[in-house]
Amino acid sequence: MKKSFLISLVLLLPLTLCAEITKKEDINKDNLYKFRGSMLEYVDPGVTYSKAPKGFKPFYMSHYGRHGSRYLLNTPQYNDPYSILQAADDKGVLTDFGKDVLRRIEIMAKDADGHLGDLTIVGQQQHRGIARRMVRNYPEIFNKKTTIVARSTTSHRVMASMTAAMMEFSSILPQMKIDYNCSDYDRGYMNSEDRAINSAKNSRERNAAVNAFNAKHNNPERLMCALFTDTTFITRYQRTSSSGSVSVSDRSDDLYTKIYDIAANMGSHSYLGFDLDDVFTFDEWYDCWLQNNLYWFSVSGYHDLTNNIVPYGHATLLQDFLDKADAAIAAGTPSANLRYGHDTALYPLLCLMEVNDCAYSPKDIEDLADKWVNYDIVHMASNLQLIFFKDKKGKILVRALVDEKEAKLPVECYKDAKGVEYPYFYEWDKLEKYYRDILNKWTRIRAELTSN
Repeated sequence: MKKSFLISLVLLLPLTLCAEITKKEDINKDNLYKFRGSMLEYVDPGVTYSKAPKGFKPFYMSHYGRHGSRYLLNTPQYNDPYSILQAADDKGVLTDFGKDVLRRIEIMAKDADGHLGDLTIVGQQQHRGIARRMVRNYPEIFNKKTTIVARSTTSHRVMASMTAAMMEFSSILPQMKIDYNCSDYDRGYMNSEDRAINSAKNSRERNAAVNAFNAKHNNPERLMCALFTDTTFITRYQRTSSSGSVSVSDRSDDLYTKIYDIAANMGSHSYLGFDLDDVFTFDEWYDCWLQNNLYWFSVSGYHDLTNNIVPYGHATLLQDFLDKADAAIAAGTPSANLRYGHDTALYPLLCLMEVNDCAYSPKDIEDLADKWVNYDIVHMASNLQLIFFKDKKGKILVRALVDEKEAKLPVECYKDAKGVEYPYFYEWDKLEKYYRDILNKWTRIRAELTSN
């Protein structure tokens, strides 16, 4: 009995490696990086894994990964803060601190010119590292006898992410067969959202709740005073149209938000040698992140505000995972399906699959960050890996990794014949049934939605 207890204790040790939620009052310079949220850069998690039950060997991986670190997507995200601060400097109303922020944003804006949405060097390195660790962690799957089937969306940053990974595989295992492609042919499951969820996802109730939350947590006043010697420059910002008419508006909220976007994304540009961490106080970083966190929850997770159906929007992706797994099990040879796409698919997939606490739904959205934090779910280069193991009798077990860390799935953990529980291993037949039931439920819900 003592031996059984010790085995169980050892198997539970990796649980202590799970990232902890950082409360607002506990932010410091060492954990501030988390509050970049969905733009947090990916790093090697440096974890060790639970041992598989005796007799089980890995033979197949099914994966979906977001593209790596990138530039921001839209010109105004860079140019608006730069042009506003430059105009203030021309009028002599920037503080010394404001001048320093302008200098850094100017460098970033020039670096981004012509690169909107592009993968950065950091993003390439992230995907090469993930591929390298796949080979290191699962040599039974990734070897010269393996066939990798890799697919990406047609987004250039996603294609570049897949290419970086395939280059790494090829450099390590030049004899391994790689079938890779990017085509709209695969869009139906890779990044296509079911239109049946549109009305819920964009409901008046959802928009009103998010806007009210943002208004509560967006407090630009302190930063405006730190940037401008005369804050009326930004609170009564004058803009001249092409026709010559002058409009006056308060641009402080907009400037505050756009500077946060640049600051949060600076980890994608570590090669520049500076950041914007000091622009916001710890409280401001936290409040900006809360808004980022709620946005992604509201367009990905389960909640009454969106009729608890948003995660079903990417049910075709889950269907693809199940169908390709069944085909790989039938084939029985080492193989991998690697999919490269976007956060807009990975967030709802993880919610739909009820991985870790992704299916959490707070009664009050102010309580969301008590359990659902996007820096532990999806950020730059985030990925889901399902690793399949089998024994000589043909029994299949599955382990899930989110960002290469062991993750919980919504069925009971596997227990061997002696009753020893393996916390991160699940019987495929039970797990597949659970997920097939979810898909069947969506078929019924969708039929009702489309018939009304």
